[in-house]
Amino acid sequence: MSVLHNTKLWLIIVAIGHIGIGSGGSYATYGNDELAIIGFFTVVGVYLLYAAFMLEGQAQARLAVVLCGPVFVWFVLSAALGLEMLGDPAAPMPESIVPIVLWGMPALSGLMGWEMEDAAPAAEA
Repeated sequence: MSVLHNTKLWLIIVAIGHIGIGSGGSYATYGNDELAIIGFFTVVGVYLLYAAFMLEGQAQARLAVVLCGPVFVWFVLSAALGLEMLGDPAAPMPESIVPIVLWGMPALSGLMGWEMEDAAPAAEA
């Protein structure tokens, strides 16, 4: 399996970035004034880690599409429409290219594995 098709790897990368950069960056920028946003970044990261470590195969691929696909679309639309969040651009270009790619990769790899065959159940002894 190539790196581009490794849904688990992309989910882990996005989760670490979302918790580290998202939560840490929000705290550095807004401090405790925007604690709800920091919490939201962390919660989304936990969902991504759940998908990465507690699921596999078709279930992991489908959850990656469901979790990451809408965020990818949101980033693209926010960049195209120039939307703002807390007075700052939500997805300023060209800075938003990295999150668009990072959210798009697990969605794409999950979409490619949407119909994968799960491993056959173990033979009963």
